[in-house]
Amino acid sequence: MKKSQLSDKQLEDLLGQMPKIKDHRDSRDIYQNIAHRVEKRKKMPAWIIPGAALAAVLFLAFILSPGLLGNNTSEQMSMDSKSATGEKSSMEMDTAISDDSAKKSAVEKENTLLRDSADKKEEAEEFIKMDKANPYDGLISVYPDEFDTEASEIFTYAIPDQQAQAVVPVTVTRPKETGKTWIESYTETMQMLKEVDWGLTDYYPMDASWSYEEATKTLSIDVKEDHPFRNGSTPNVIFVDAMTQNFSRKGIERMMLTTEGNPGIDLGNYGQMEELPLNAKTTKRRAYLFLSVEGMSNPYLVPTKEQHKTITEAFAQMWKGDEIGYLSPSLPENFKLAKTESNDKVLEITLKDETKLQEDFMPNLEAILMTASEFDYKGVRFTNANIDQLGPFNLKEVLPLPLAPNKKNIESE
Repeated sequence: MKKSQLSDKQLEDLLGQMPKIKDHRDSRDIYQNIAHRVEKRKKMPAWIIPGAALAAVLFLAFILSPGLLGNNTSEQMSMDSKSATGEKSSMEMDTAISDDSAKKSAVEKENTLLRDSADKKEEAEEFIKMDKANPYDGLISVYPDEFDTEASEIFTYAIPDQQAQAVVPVTVTRPKETGKTWIESYTETMQMLKEVDWGLTDYYPMDASWSYEEATKTLSIDVKEDHPFRNGSTPNVIFVDAMTQNFSRKGIERMMLTTEGNPGIDLGNYGQMEELPLNAKTTKRRAYLFLSVEGMSNPYLVPTKEQHKTITEAFAQMWKGDEIGYLSPSLPENFKLAKTESNDKVLEITLKDETKLQEDFMPNLEAILMTASEFDYKGVRFTNANIDQLGPFNLKEVLPLPLAPNKKNIESE
């Protein structure tokens, strides 16, 4: 509503123009009415004033309460802050502990992984060693799987035993050397043989000169005038036997003998010989027997001088030994055969039920394998064997034949 713009004079004139109002009540009635109201005020209850005072106090308290409440809130906030600080500190401690635990757990996990890794590495190295290890170590003969024909050469030397009663074929291998002929490597290797350490006679190297003509496949040996092969019957017999065993299977067709450039060598009981016959057939179809030497873990496999028509005849001698009893049997009496037969160049050996093979049969098995190689078999298979595995050989499969007997390591010995 807009503020009035009338002056006081105008208001008085306006009010004067309004009709007059008269109170027709008696003056006494007006007085009594006023008196009654005053009396009514005088009769107000006694609790009104204290109540009003209390209301005033409460009103003041209400006005003052935000300050008090603020103090309390501040104190509460302080307490809450302290509590929150404590909780934060506790949480920080818990977090720190949790972090420490996590770190420890991580370290332990890392250590566990490292240990596992080390264990796996060691296990892998063991597998590598096992893979690199020769499964034929500890056996008597040399087998195809342990010989690399591309990188190595194999040499067999016939060496007399200490009593000069038998000639033992000993086999060694050496890395091939570029530019050297077979006979050069063969004669150089003679100087590395350790016959005495092997329980045999010190026989090599020979005091002789060697040469080989590839075109004519002729091997020549030239000895000194005072050579030892003429003295007595044993040295010349051993010489002829050793040379025959050494070279008969090397593809050599002739072996010429000279003494200081002159034809022939005086070989005692054999007389003067200018050429030594080499016939590969004379080193075939033999049986292998045992020669035990003190200090050696395995017996030597020694071929008989006798040749046999069949493998059955060879087995018969392997049960008996040699005629003079010097070489011992290579088959035990309890080794019973049901039959032997040839099947596609594989020697099939069927055992009787009472034949029980054990680990100590390993040398006997090698004698069988070497003898089978003399008869041009490609392998040996057993039927009715009581065990499946003997050394590195799975008796359920065709067994490989050795390349040569009585291996020795000249590199480390």
